[in-house]
Amino acid sequence: MNYSMKARSILKFCVYSLLVLFISTFAVEDAEAQRGRRGKKGKGKKGELTILKNLPEFFVNDNLLPKYLKSIYKKDATRLALRLINKEQRVSQQTVRVPEELVQAVYNALVAVRVSDYGSVDTIATNYNVRSFPIPNVESIILVFEHDAPWVEPLKRRQDTTGSPSINQIIREYNLVMTKMVYLDEERAGLVLQSREPLNMPALMMKFFTDEGVGSIEEILPYGDGNDIDIARTKDGWELKYSVKFGNCVNQCQKFHDWKFAVSEAGEVSYSGSYGHTVPPWIGPGTTAKKYPDVLKK
Repeated sequence: MNYSMKARSILKFCVYSLLVLFISTFAVEDAEAQRGRRGKKGKGKKGELTILKNLPEFFVNDNLLPKYLKSIYKKDATRLALRLINKEQRVSQQTVRVPEELVQAVYNALVAVRVSDYGSVDTIATNYNVRSFPIPNVESIILVFEHDAPWVEPLKRRQDTTGSPSINQIIREYNLVMTKMVYLDEERAGLVLQSREPLNMPALMMKFFTDEGVGSIEEILPYGDGNDIDIARTKDGWELKYSVKFGNCVNQCQKFHDWKFAVSEAGEVSYSGSYGHTVPPWIGPGTTAKKYPDVLKK
């Protein structure tokens, strides 16, 4: 009898212990879930770009840049802004027009460096004409089609339109220019679309695919590697790196020389120095610089 009572007591104790353990575990998990929900709220809405938060808003005077140079710097700024966005979002989540506030903030940083008094800036701009390497694409795409595709019939008759209302709508919406038709092979040709302003071309390709069902679209991209500009957000503003690259650049250039600058939240520029391989004397600004030199107004 005593043995039976002891057994029941032990059983009751075990059940009570398991019940307490279950309740405690549930309470801990619920608390962690609530903290997780609060943490997600702190990070912002789904799809919201953190790079857009608290951007530097300093003013920079770009009057020293000729009009053509402002366009070149805006193109660089758009490409660098798009690289920052690519670190956070997939192309399917991105907009065709790159957020203007981000493009402007990057443009201000680039111009601030260019108009600063550091002698190395003239070396970068005048001697080497360092620009952002043209990836990602912000300028043009090719819509690939079969020669008998009905929507290209108006183009064959030299009309400034296609036979597809939805393609025409996208062209008008993003202010694209149909520059030329190119022969690809016996079965296919391509319509080259050029943007009047820098755009997110991978996102535009996605739009043509999802809205119109154009299944074959090509980007006009360079081969290999080359000079580049890199920008990163810091707690104090921006950090910029200008790179001259050389050597075997079929895949990735084997040699480089970098110059680093920092731009504060207030727009103050500081030079962090240069490092890397010695740039050979035959490396110059390139053919584009002859037509569009990176030279400020006097």
